[in-house]
Amino acid sequence: MRRLAVTALLAALSVAACSKPTDLASNANGKGRESVPAAATGTPPPEIPADELAAINAEPDAAAPASPNIAAGYTAKTTPDTVLDYRASVAGDINALPPVSDAAVLATAFADWRARAAASPGAQEQGAVQLGADPQEYRPSDAELVAAEAGDRLSAALQGADDTTKAAVAAALGDAPEARIYRRFDYRHSDVMGSGRYFYASKPKEAVLPL
Repeated sequence: MRRLAVTALLAALSVAACSKPTDLASNANGKGRESVPAAATGTPPPEIPADELAAINAEPDAAAPASPNIAAGYTAKTTPDTVLDYRASVAGDINALPPVSDAAVLATAFADWRARAAASPGAQEQGAVQLGADPQEYRPSDAELVAAEAGDRLSAALQGADDTTKAAVAAALGDAPEARIYRRFDYRHSDVMGSGRYFYASKPKEAVLPL
């Protein structure tokens, strides 16, 4: 009975204990990494009193208490969470974006996807808290995800760019101040023991191109 009680307590903490931190949305261009708080507050496993632990181990065929961070076949994800982890179906559009080395053409693609995103916004929905989600989760549209990735890449291309490159990008975007503003996302994942790995996007975050 003691072993069952401890096992149940450990299982109840599995979602919180397995929640992973977030990394910057796209690191494809060497922009660096940034961590933000995970959706569920990490909770350490409970301490088992020495006498209780001894009693558990003395029971016939007793096994050592399992860590809530470990499940059969579990492999920790050590790479940053990206847009393609969150929604692999946008890979074709993401891969079709112009390279960072061609900032002016990338700016034209960014402007196009930014307009598509404005016409097709995502929505707030109830989150599956038991799977590591927040009570309310934002679900971006495909266009928003691609526009955000294009904006992140264009922002990376403009970091330290010369005046000629910046002028070409500015010409492609137009003179309107809002043309330099876009909405981006951070991504995170939660490993839920006995269920699987789930990816989540943050609420839209306003960003401005460094022109």
